[in-house]
Amino acid sequence: MERRSSKRKPVHIEAQLILGEDSYNGYIENISEQGIYIETAARDPLKTPKDFSPGTTLYVKFYLPSGEKIDLHCKIKWAYQIAPHGLTTSIGIEIIFPPPNYLEFFKELK
Repeated sequence: MERRSSKRKPVHIEAQLILGEDSYNGYIENISEQGIYIETAARDPLKTPKDFSPGTTLYVKFYLPSGEKIDLHCKIKWAYQIAPHGLTTSIGIEIIFPPPNYLEFFKELK
């Protein structure tokens, strides 16, 4: 049974996750009006799961194809490390109050 409240659209966009003073590079792999799925490589595999705990707030920053910068205030919904060595983390992120420019970008995607 599908639990998602809105449709996902595939993308591959380089992004930066900002948690306090720490930042991580990753790729957004799909988006919806209210959420993002992102994969990021761990700088320190022992540190990453704690950093990406559900409920943690963070900022996600990326650029649209037009060059416009998007800065999203978000909350982690889930995260897990991908085998075999846990060097990549998959993260489900809820967008807190998506800004109009993000929503317009989402609507324009096919």
